[in-house]
Amino acid sequence: MIKKRSTYDIQRAAFAWLDGIEDAEGEVSESAESQLEVILGDVQDKATALFYARQRCRSMQAEAKELAEIAKVQKAKWYRHELRIMGYLRNLLEAKQATGLKAEVIAPWGKAVLRSTHAVEVEDLDAVGAEWKKEKTTWSIDTLAVKEALKAGETVTGCSLVVGVASSIRSKT
Repeated sequence: MIKKRSTYDIQRAAFAWLDGIEDAEGEVSESAESQLEVILGDVQDKATALFYARQRCRSMQAEAKELAEIAKVQKAKWYRHELRIMGYLRNLLEAKQATGLKAEVIAPWGKAVLRSTHAVEVEDLDAVGAEWKKEKTTWSIDTLAVKEALKAGETVTGCSLVVGVASSIRSKT
């Protein structure tokens, strides 16, 4: 039975193999090639597992998106229902108040009362004095423009172009 090796163990063995190539001044012997095949042998298994895990995640994301849409529709439905019930409740409380009764409903779920709210409605923006206005200023770095400038050889103070290396899996589906 072949023991599965961790990614860390595979990486350590590959670095040791590369050090061996450096010591041999770039010459790769047949034994070194076969050693590398052994080292990387279960990398393909790991990549296959990664591919299927990625596919499962994509299907789960699609399912989650669908469930989120269903939840959104249900939330809107219940929100409309809640607004209708709150309207009925307000009408009931106002009727109680108009007849001289205390404007409240006490039930096992809690207590409902009338309360007053305050809101500002601005009819004319220009008529409001400067002391009541506030200014908002926001900014951000245009990273796409900076990247293009750096790629073109321009110097952008405070920025540098970082080149990374990443692996990718291109699936057939």
